[in-house]
Amino acid sequence: MKGVSVTWMTPSGRDPYDGWDWIEIVDQNNRRVTWDWACGQDHCGAYGSTLISANLEKGMEYKALYWSDGGRVTKGRLQAEFEFWA
Repeated sequence: MKGVSVTWMTPSGRDPYDGWDWIEIVDQNNRRVTWDWACGQDHCGAYGSTLISANLEKGMEYKALYWSDGGRVTKGRLQAEFEFWA
């Protein structure tokens, strides 16, 4: 599997599953490459790591965005972001 592992931490008592938290990977033009739920199971706890499957081009710059309180109509609130190179 190819992709990126994103380690995350939320405030104590917050469950990313209940909060509809998700992680988006965008390219250097801010176009979505892929996304996945921060935690795909109930009772995740306040920290974890999510492996996001993606075919990333070697040497290219990408950004991981952590969104909380997402839903079907809205992205939610951007909580964190970091840049990385494949």
